[in-house]
Amino acid sequence: MSGVDAHAWEEAGLYSPANPGADERLALLEYLVARGATLAQMVEAHERGNLPAVAGDLVVGSERPTRSVAELAAATGFSEERLRRVLLAAGLPVTADTKLPAELAELMTAFAQGAALMGEDAILAFTRVLGTAATNIAEAAVALFYAELGPGTEREGSDEMARAKVAETATLAFTTVPEALRRMVLAQFDRAVRRAQLSRGWSSPDGTSIPGGAGQGEVVALGFVDLVGSTAWAQGLSLRDQSLALARFESAAWSSAVLAGGRVIKMIGDEVFFTAPSVDATCAIATEVCRAVEADPLLPPARGAVGLGLVTPREGDYFGPLVNLVSRLVKAATPGTVVVTEEAAATLTDGWVARPLGPQVLRGLEHPVAAFAVTSAHRD
Repeated sequence: MSGVDAHAWEEAGLYSPANPGADERLALLEYLVARGATLAQMVEAHERGNLPAVAGDLVVGSERPTRSVAELAAATGFSEERLRRVLLAAGLPVTADTKLPAELAELMTAFAQGAALMGEDAILAFTRVLGTAATNIAEAAVALFYAELGPGTEREGSDEMARAKVAETATLAFTTVPEALRRMVLAQFDRAVRRAQLSRGWSSPDGTSIPGGAGQGEVVALGFVDLVGSTAWAQGLSLRDQSLALARFESAAWSSAVLAGGRVIKMIGDEVFFTAPSVDATCAIATEVCRAVEADPLLPPARGAVGLGLVTPREGDYFGPLVNLVSRLVKAATPGTVVVTEEAAATLTDGWVARPLGPQVLRGLEHPVAAFAVTSAHRD
């Protein structure tokens, strides 16, 4: 270490030999410089109160090439207005002074190809799906870091050097996310195509016709499971205990759906909305989630409802009267039980026992709805 370096750090306010922890700070500065940190980079991080974070920034490398809105529009052949519209759909608001990653030109190329094939509005809607997914992944990654490795956590590190190495290691791990995401998207794309071929009127692999038709919606089995009395339940727990308990609920729903060949459509607070290839599988998911919740030491009881019918698929979600019906029918179930609509009950195999509950008056529906309580015929 040269005296010039130490003097420059002192001049920049990064280091003072008289301060407590001076040796620790000096070791950190040497560590960062050895990895390529510049004085300006360290000063900026120091002013933010997080000099150790530079170690993580260095993993990513130097700043990527950028372009202004006008430059990116010229390079892609988009008008600036159209470019802004696409970026906004992707969750990236811009102004005339915004500098954008140059590689966003690839996004514009992909958008133009999709719009030429399926129309501008349809691809804008899909771009919003991509933007939502990307935003959620980024926010989840940052939240995970701060929850497990951030200030005040056990893993944060006891000194600046330890925190720098934590930031470095965590960033290395997070750089694998894009490739992991790519592989997961391809795997899920394959599953989604197979589901679509079986449910939306496309040809099966052997060339036989499958009932249904494009643009007419999709006949699906879907279900809801919610936590009973969750508002009162939450008032008796700390925020951390609530969060951990709800994470276990979400995990149980996710695992049960995937193992049954279905998927979680979305979590809605204390409720999960899911679908599966058959009514039997959907009832199995609902029943399994209720059992998992019952075994949890903190969660309140759960109850479920399952229906079968025509829905409108859009952006990975389902819409239509059936969705509204089943989301309200779940309130007719007693804690720990699953109820189904009449149409769903009619398709159950002998693996299930359906007991009529009589007409149910549901909020927002004009006429009472026939419902059945279901239990597994093979339950221990």
